[in-house]
Amino acid sequence: MITREINNRPYGVVEYLRKLKSHAFLVVSLSRRELKVKYSRAFLGIGWLLIQPLVAVIIYSLFFNYLIKIDTGKIPYIQFVFSGLVLWYIFTGIFSKVSTSLVETRELIDKVAFPRIILLMAKAVPVMLESLLFFMALIIIILVNRPVYWLNIFVSFFYVLQVFIFSFAVAILFSVLIVRIRDFLHMLPFIVNFGIWLTPVFYPVSIVPPEYQNWLRYLNPLAHSIESFRNALFSGAGISFGSILVFLFSLFLLFISFVIFIKFEKRIPERL
Repeated sequence: MITREINNRPYGVVEYLRKLKSHAFLVVSLSRRELKVKYSRAFLGIGWLLIQPLVAVIIYSLFFNYLIKIDTGKIPYIQFVFSGLVLWYIFTGIFSKVSTSLVETRELIDKVAFPRIILLMAKAVPVMLESLLFFMALIIIILVNRPVYWLNIFVSFFYVLQVFIFSFAVAILFSVLIVRIRDFLHMLPFIVNFGIWLTPVFYPVSIVPPEYQNWLRYLNPLAHSIESFRNALFSGAGISFGSILVFLFSLFLLFISFVIFIKFEKRIPERL
């Protein structure tokens, strides 16, 4: 006869990884369901994935390229903005959906026992798949005007991965904070709506006064990643030491976020 011990002691990291491995099929199942719910009854289906950013590109181009005249050097402004939106979409998509996933799936959490971080992963995976299509669309747009070398694409994908890791790490932390303190739920729209003004999505870092440029790059990891992403894709630049540091910081933040989450997981149902 098998006996099970029920306690409120936090999971260990190794123990939690074993549980996560045994329930990995749920990530695929819930991610597929997320995509199906989002696009199944839409007439244009996945076409909305490109329509929304294209509308944003047109609006930014009309305002900042023709009215304010922002200088983006040799990069056509449409390609400049589109490249920034690729990484910004990863951050906002993951941050917005993953952060609120625990609150939105309260009934499922109360009824079924499984590693709760699967709910967060199931929200992040569709965003990453959509971002890859977005990234491919960017490559096609660039190919209209200039050749794109495979090495440039490979290096630029490093920054796609870095932003994904950073975004998921921040979203895990916020998912815990939202469960504990609901005020953080109301902070999400402010971060998304105003964060873009502190991130060089539609403007280059060069328009910022020189003495503040490094502050922008390193206090906002997205700023550094977007600038490096453009340099890799349009100028063939390699991965700098600063970019490696940002990547390592993102990995460290992800590990810390993961540990905090599993230590808090058993208290999630009572907090919801």
